[in-house]
Amino acid sequence: MSTSPEDIDALFDLPPPATPVKPASPLPGVASAPVDSRKEHRVKVSWPGRVQLPNGRVIELRVRDLSDSGVGLLTEHHIPPATVMNFAMGVPGLDDGGGVTPVSGTIRTTYVVVSGPDLVCGGTWVSLPSQGRDLLDKWIRKLRR
Repeated sequence: MSTSPEDIDALFDLPPPATPVKPASPLPGVASAPVDSRKEHRVKVSWPGRVQLPNGRVIELRVRDLSDSGVGLLTEHHIPPATVMNFAMGVPGLDDGGGVTPVSGTIRTTYVVVSGPDLVCGGTWVSLPSQGRDLLDKWIRKLRR
């Protein structure tokens, strides 16, 4: 299942959020502490990922954790908060065989926090195909043990 070009274009023409995002620090759009909107247990990972910004630019990053409802990301580049973006990550095989499965969908960024030279960002799933969801569920169960 793939997303049509019209649907991708529509993702980047979203109206502003109903309630404005109010920065908690002097830097616009950068919070002083993450807002933990994920209630599920997070599991630590270190997987390659990328997002496509609204201007079309693709940024490479690291996936640092995941939960049923979203992902934690680490990057050196600015990622806008409260934005829906295309997202992809390389998920290693469950059997340690060295294979990687690309999992892609869309996320909405929920916060961005400065952490030393990096930015830590949280994203919640807007869409995630069922095959990707199944693989991530298996990883979450495996890492919770």
